[in-house]
Amino acid sequence: MHQSVRDYWITFNDPLEGRVNFMYLDVKGYVSTGIGNKIDQTARDNSAPTAQERADSLAAAGRLRWLVDDVGTEAAPEEVAQEWDTVKSHLELAPFGHNSFRPPLTRLHVDDDDVDRHVFEKLDEMEGVLIGRDGFGDFHSWPANAQLATLSMCWAMGPKFRFPKFQGHVGVRNWAGAADECHFTPDVGTIRIRNELDRAHLLLALDAESQGLPPEQIVLELSDVFGVQGALLALHVTPLTQDGVDGPLTQGKVKEFQTANGLVENGSFDDPETRSVLASRLSAQGFIVFGA
Repeated sequence: MHQSVRDYWITFNDPLEGRVNFMYLDVKGYVSTGIGNKIDQTARDNSAPTAQERADSLAAAGRLRWLVDDVGTEAAPEEVAQEWDTVKSHLELAPFGHNSFRPPLTRLHVDDDDVDRHVFEKLDEMEGVLIGRDGFGDFHSWPANAQLATLSMCWAMGPKFRFPKFQGHVGVRNWAGAADECHFTPDVGTIRIRNELDRAHLLLALDAESQGLPPEQIVLELSDVFGVQGALLALHVTPLTQDGVDGPLTQGKVKEFQTANGLVENGSFDDPETRSVLASRLSAQGFIVFGA
């Protein structure tokens, strides 16, 4: 993948997945941690594992350095197994999010450095699987936005996801067709936002390639609030959700950016001077900017 995609990866995913340092169940009942890192090899959603699936899951969990909350010492393998079993046994809590699994239900955590290490380890593994599949052999030469969107789909569904029409489109670099076929379900919550982001980035890949722009640079769009939220996140103006809603949180973060850059503090993303400074700051970070 292009270095720009790797550099942007955590910024892109943090608002979608959150950074969770303990074990929890995702909406489908899989034990997860970090930034949406599944450490669960159970084959079926919301189901107890077989003995082999449990063993494989514990091996996945063991790739992280788990620490005991109250003392900070490294957890023994049997403590990690006990924690995994405890979390998996609470399938009834899966619909309620990771906060349901905070201590004292859990008692182990991983530090941020290990979360980041594991994120990039998984990202590299996914890319390795993806480029070995039909239709993805030229992945290394794709526009950065197309790489980002496709890896985003992998992050949510695994690199072996089966979308034949999508696969056919990307195989011939038909980014518009791929944008129409990247949607996955359930289209709710952050999955809905991920679907919107993936579609938007595939369409930006179309624009970038048609204009002969450098494929290694990510293109960002400032023409609407959704794009401006993404721009602010790229500049590490957080916490902020990229949901396309011009509400109090977004307006407050726009004001924060305006204050830091000596602009009129009106909270409006549609302010031409604010967009111009946003574009300048993004360009300095290596992004290509549309809609300034």
